[in-house]
Amino acid sequence: MVNRNFPAHGALKITIEGNLLVIRAQGPANTEMVLQYQREVQVYREQLCENAWASLILLTGEPLLPPEASSMMVESIKQAEHMNLVATAVVFVDVQYKSISEQFWEGIYQRTTLKHAFFEQESIAKEWLRQEVTRRKETI
Repeated sequence: MVNRNFPAHGALKITIEGNLLVIRAQGPANTEMVLQYQREVQVYREQLCENAWASLILLTGEPLLPPEASSMMVESIKQAEHMNLVATAVVFVDVQYKSISEQFWEGIYQRTTLKHAFFEQESIAKEWLRQEVTRRKETI
């Protein structure tokens, strides 16, 4: 557990659209922001976990994390998988260093078993997520 007292860096907004958890985040973020994310996202996950659901991540700025926070994100994603999360789509919106950011987040998702993809457009990402949720519901 983090034993520091720094202010959270970055910005976060979480909403629900049907069976879709929408996370808007601006970076760079620090470990304290990931702790804040974990607290906030749990309430939303509990609202969705009765059925298959997906998450849409919209990232702006420099969406990078320090190593400790990256490991915390991996564990958070694994926890969400146990709560019926079936897929995540990531859209980089006005991101500096897009290729570096995509490599960074690919590294995080590769440490989980969650199906994930990166998209240029939010609408295409949402359609893919809807298909993934439908596919999961059909196999249950």
